[in-house]
Amino acid sequence: MAFVLLTHVGQAQSPYFQQITNRDGLPSMTIYDIHEDKKGYIWLATNAGICYYDGVRFTTLDTPLSKGNSFTNLREDSKGRIYFNNFNSQLFYATYTKTGEVTLPSQIRKQDGIVAFFIDAQDHLWLGTKNKRIYLKKNNATVWNSLSLTSPSFCRNFAQDGKGNVWILFNNIFYQISPQLKIKQRVKTPLDFFRVTISGQKAIFNTSAGRHFYSYDIKKKNWTEVFKDYTRQGSNSLTAITNIDRQKNIWICTTAGTKVYSADFKPLANGVTFFKKKFVGRIIQDREGNYWFATIGHGLFKMSNLDILHFNEQNSKLDFEQVHGLAQDDLGNLYLGTNGDQLYYFDTQQQQITQKYPLPNGDVECLFFVKNIHKLYVENGYLYVFDTDTRQKAGLLYTGFTPKAMSLYQGKYLLIATGQGAYMSATDKQQTVPQNYLEAFPKVNDGVLLREKRSRSVCTEATQDRFWVGYADDLYFYENARAYKFKTPDKQSIIALHMSQSADGTVWVATAQKGIFAIKNKKIYLHLDQSTGLISNYCQRVFKEGDELYIGTNKGLQVYNLESKTSRVFNQEDGLPSNEIRDLIVQKDKIYLATTNGLSVIGKDFNTTNYTPPFIYITGFSLKDKPQKLKAKYELAYDENSLVIKFTGIALRSSGKFRYKYRMVGLDPQWIYSNSTSNVARYAALPSGKYQFQVKCVNEDGIESLETATLDVEIDYPIWEKWWFIALMTLLGLTLIIALFFFRIREIQRKNNLEKALGKAALESLKLQMNPHFIFNAMSAIQRYMLKNDARNASHYLTRFSKLMRAVLENSRNEYISLEQEIEMLEGYLTLQNLKHKGSFEYTITVDENLDPEEVAIPPMFAQPFIENAVEHGIHQMPSGGKISIDFVLDGELILLEICDNGIGLTQGKAQKEGEQATHRSLATQITKERIALYQKSLKKNIYFEVKSSAEGTRVLFRMPYQPL
Repeated sequence: MAFVLLTHVGQAQSPYFQQITNRDGLPSMTIYDIHEDKKGYIWLATNAGICYYDGVRFTTLDTPLSKGNSFTNLREDSKGRIYFNNFNSQLFYATYTKTGEVTLPSQIRKQDGIVAFFIDAQDHLWLGTKNKRIYLKKNNATVWNSLSLTSPSFCRNFAQDGKGNVWILFNNIFYQISPQLKIKQRVKTPLDFFRVTISGQKAIFNTSAGRHFYSYDIKKKNWTEVFKDYTRQGSNSLTAITNIDRQKNIWICTTAGTKVYSADFKPLANGVTFFKKKFVGRIIQDREGNYWFATIGHGLFKMSNLDILHFNEQNSKLDFEQVHGLAQDDLGNLYLGTNGDQLYYFDTQQQQITQKYPLPNGDVECLFFVKNIHKLYVENGYLYVFDTDTRQKAGLLYTGFTPKAMSLYQGKYLLIATGQGAYMSATDKQQTVPQNYLEAFPKVNDGVLLREKRSRSVCTEATQDRFWVGYADDLYFYENARAYKFKTPDKQSIIALHMSQSADGTVWVATAQKGIFAIKNKKIYLHLDQSTGLISNYCQRVFKEGDELYIGTNKGLQVYNLESKTSRVFNQEDGLPSNEIRDLIVQKDKIYLATTNGLSVIGKDFNTTNYTPPFIYITGFSLKDKPQKLKAKYELAYDENSLVIKFTGIALRSSGKFRYKYRMVGLDPQWIYSNSTSNVARYAALPSGKYQFQVKCVNEDGIESLETATLDVEIDYPIWEKWWFIALMTLLGLTLIIALFFFRIREIQRKNNLEKALGKAALESLKLQMNPHFIFNAMSAIQRYMLKNDARNASHYLTRFSKLMRAVLENSRNEYISLEQEIEMLEGYLTLQNLKHKGSFEYTITVDENLDPEEVAIPPMFAQPFIENAVEHGIHQMPSGGKISIDFVLDGELILLEICDNGIGLTQGKAQKEGEQATHRSLATQITKERIALYQKSLKKNIYFEVKSSAEGTRVLFRMPYQPL
């Protein structure tokens, strides 16, 4: 069976188009008009409303005043407002957030109806009506002016020439009208025309079905019929509209597709009609060079590059979508292996598939053409051999199942990498493989098995008796019938997906994970990966030509210049239908790419870098999740610090694969990057201070927006963080510290004074307790015992006296002593007094059972002066039978100290005693009062005492706060 010649082959190849549908957010698949505004947004007038597109998402606006939801005729004024009309003679305008209706003259609303409108370069609004009347409202005016024209038909459309003049088409009459509504020119047309488009000083007219096109030179005033090749084809279109792109190319949009012509009316893109079976209503070219096609019923299409040809099953003779392998014959034509059961022959001169051959076993994994014997080896389960001279099958090689790569060794041996292992076979069945290989490796079918391990790639060194095989686990080279494992210098395995040798003898290895290796004389001298500029470490093809490496990756085609270390990249954003490059062939002026979505052809000198800076805008600001009116600066309270800032980048070529970089100056030390779908920045608790939010857009080629979109935010400080409050608090704090300092000084001084007073009172108490009379009497008693040679009593008296003196001196230093110490001191004192008075009185000291003398504290020596009074002035006059009782009782939170005697009382005692003794009594009472006052001031404790005296005796009562020791 031979190749089948394909007849009636049309040049149907076309660039790659990205279709955008309602699945992507488009409100309707029927689009009546398309427009790019000054900010870069794409506006669409559809059958389901008006919307705009930022390249990532659609925003549809409500038009509640419209009688219907279908709109057309998009126009923009100098303020960026978009005007459009419905099919019920209503005119509207839109911003990015709302729509409004334009108030029309009453006559239009009642009967005329709008058939066309236009906004000229001066922002004048023109209306054309059904009754042949023209209305004009000048910029910022409120009054409509009108002009009636004599014509057999109504206004078709408006246009403006390169000098700003407004022209109006009325079927067979072409008017130039001034802003004063004066007819400046009236041109009779050769035919009844449906529409006019003006480019510079050339007006292009077409009839309704697109069967006739004329060009009118406004300056020379002559008519020329154009696009005759299009009209000769006998178009089946029902209507035609011409659009002008940024290169002044002319697009004819019809119900049967679209064609493009140069400004001098010559066919472009090989004369291809795009979208032959689709109604293309409008075409625009955006600022980045992308083409947008608005269709009726098929949604929106985007084409990134007009100069790229693409062949697939929809627009060519390919029956299958995926192209797996390419092989070039000696004429420069290509064989194509696909995922189907056909082998295709592509004529590179005609740029079309001319022949195909049916295959028995499904898809083709790889192809290999041997030039010197004119044989094509085709993987189709096994290895089929075709004679390219006769275009017929010439044989079958059984060298492993599913061959994946082939190479020619010594000009006559075929090296084959298969799923079962690597083989060597002779290209001629009359020959055998080299003897040393026959001896070193097992013979299998038509060759020898080099290694029984899944292999993926092979390469022969033309100037060496050496070849390379890439296995699933390692890279090997074979030399003199011996196999050698080859690893990286750090002993890492190399998984080679493809290998080729350049003219300088370098073996270039494309790997699955490590990028590209350059090997010469069995040594790696260059390694390229993502860290050194590759777009991917997964490389399926590599070829070197001159200083450039052509690399097929899973992220598109990369052409890497080894001298300048720069790259050119061609991927989906540039018009490639698929980023996965299965195979590639580089010719003199073209590159052929086998992709998973067909065959693509690009110019060898392509440059797809998008140098157009993207636009960036801040489009929303929310405070505590509540949207706010957008402003350039926000001044917020300290608790209004939960912010969400929304931004939008316009990078239409990237198909949503651009990035944002943003930061909050004053908070973020570095830029934060996010993808195109993450277009918000959240700040949950922004501290008080002044900030500036900055955001940029970075397109698919790393080009940043020229402007940085900014938004200023100032968050007020809380009152306790404001400078004046801090200063005031600091001043108050310093004042308080100074006041406390002086207060402390005064307290220290007061305490010192109190201590001095207490010391003085204590001394007075000591004087009172140990008056000279008592001491004299004590010393006399001791002397008396000594004179009587009563050493025992003298020693006993002296011991008690010294012990009492020591206790008085020690306890007088303390503000509090234990009750036990106080009792010991009182017992010592009473014992001495009793010895002095020869046992003339009795005394008792009792303690409440609820009081623990060791755990209770009381001021020292309060009782002693009054006990002395009881002895010296109460019971001293009694010869015998004197009694003194001292009781300590717990009464709630108080300790009661009661001193009672049965003496003659203070009044009678005063009458009997004069002078020093009376003074002594008064001083005892006075000093006790002073001590109590000092305790109240220094210790903040209240102590009360009272003295009751009668002829039966004296009672002294102290009330002291309970004080644990």
